[in-house]
Amino acid sequence: MNFKIFKVILFLCLFVSVQAFGQDLSVLVKFSVDNGNFDASKVTITENGTVKQTFDPGKSKMVVELGFGNKYIFTFEKPGYITKRVEISTKNVPDDIRGEDLDFDFIVEIFEQYEGVNTVIFNQPVAKWFYDVQEDEFTFDTDYTKSIRSALIDFDKEYETAKKDGQKAVLTADKVKQEESARLAAEAEAKAAEEKRLAAEALAAEEARKQAEDARLAEEARKKAEEELLTQQREFEEQRQREAQAKRDEELANLAKEKAEQELREAKLKAEEDERKAIEAKAEEEKRLAKAKAEEEQRTASLISEEEARKKKEDEATEVASKAEAARLAEEDRAKRKAQLEAEMKTAAAAAASEDKRRAQLEMEEIERRQREADARIAEEERRAIQEAEAAEKRRKEAEIIKAEEKRIYEAEQAAFEEERKQKAKEAYEAEQRRLAKAKAVMEAQERDRSEAKAVMEAERKSLAIKDAGALVSRTEEEIKEANRTIIQVTIKREHMTYIYKKVMYNWGGIYYFRDDDDITKAVFELEASK
Repeated sequence: MNFKIFKVILFLCLFVSVQAFGQDLSVLVKFSVDNGNFDASKVTITENGTVKQTFDPGKSKMVVELGFGNKYIFTFEKPGYITKRVEISTKNVPDDIRGEDLDFDFIVEIFEQYEGVNTVIFNQPVAKWFYDVQEDEFTFDTDYTKSIRSALIDFDKEYETAKKDGQKAVLTADKVKQEESARLAAEAEAKAAEEKRLAAEALAAEEARKQAEDARLAEEARKKAEEELLTQQREFEEQRQREAQAKRDEELANLAKEKAEQELREAKLKAEEDERKAIEAKAEEEKRLAKAKAEEEQRTASLISEEEARKKKEDEATEVASKAEAARLAEEDRAKRKAQLEAEMKTAAAAAASEDKRRAQLEMEEIERRQREADARIAEEERRAIQEAEAAEKRRKEAEIIKAEEKRIYEAEQAAFEEERKQKAKEAYEAEQRRLAKAKAVMEAQERDRSEAKAVMEAERKSLAIKDAGALVSRTEEEIKEANRTIIQVTIKREHMTYIYKKVMYNWGGIYYFRDDDDITKAVFELEASK
């Protein structure tokens, strides 16, 4: 047999299936023992450093289902043979494609162990598989393979030399135990290192999560503080505007009140001035009347003196005629004139008194009219000031109502805008989801078409090969029940070839068909495996 690098045939091929088995990753493992059988061989699978499964392989092919988000180590061993390991990481697989066809398979072959051959390289995995984000599939780590290539080349040379020299290791029970102890110690050390690494990763992940949570809480606190600050600023600005408006309204009311008080003071001063002028005018008129009266009395007295002198002269002139008659006539005339003067004086006094009374009455009426007008103006100014204050208060209340309504309308508009934005975002998201679903459906349909075409071509190719395999010799059918599925296995034996057909029926409803563990269609199964 031609031994190549690390004597392991590794290749990547998609394990064709109609759909993935639930939410697990199915891996087909093809295991072989060079120049030997599966007796005493063992396959151990660890999940994150803990043993998950142990197989005693009775055949070369095994299907293992792995969970996502873990790290697995496959260990292939047999006494007298070199132990080999394969690492598979199912981390970093997006949740939305975990139901897709990501299954794959690989082949491992172990070889006999010879003395003098350094096998330290096999204490670490010979291959590492991981999910390639760019390729959207599982593949083996080529960088890692390159890193151990020189050690594998050295091993290959030593192995070929030891094999040619025929230095096959005769493994005694003690040596087997020693090697087993060394292997277990190495595994324990690797497990401890792995647990330490996992603990460090868990601690780092927890620290990163805490930092992210702290950052999120800090961001939320910052946003909340900013919102509260903005709210306080808005409330402060609104309060400042309300106080400024109230101050302006109060100033206007004070100005109106001061104006009314000023006009009232001016009206009172004007009334007092008018009253003072009226009193001065009355006093001046009384003084004038008293002076006129005194002048009239003086004039009357002067007239009386002149008349008496004239009469005296007449009396002296006519004294001869009739002193007695003259005296009588003089007396009568004097009495008459006196009565006439007294009547005139009474008439003048009555007229003057009536005129003074009329004038005083008119002046009092004028003063009272002016007082009433002043009182009316004062009352009107007070009424206007009250009306203006009430109007200012009404305007202030209306302004507050308008501001409250504007705020309510603004908040309603903001809420409507936010609701509309959310609705548009939801519609855009749903449209994007529909587009992605449609694209996914198209890709799945295209993939199904390619798979069906490939299956048809493969079936045609295999059908031709089956025809060349000769006539049917025998057909056997058996039913194998497992925990989660039932397998109908049909063995077709021909003259030159034997084929094994399987119909795998899962409990959840999936049905798959295989020929020698290769995918085939239902039609091919019924055509080739039916009775």
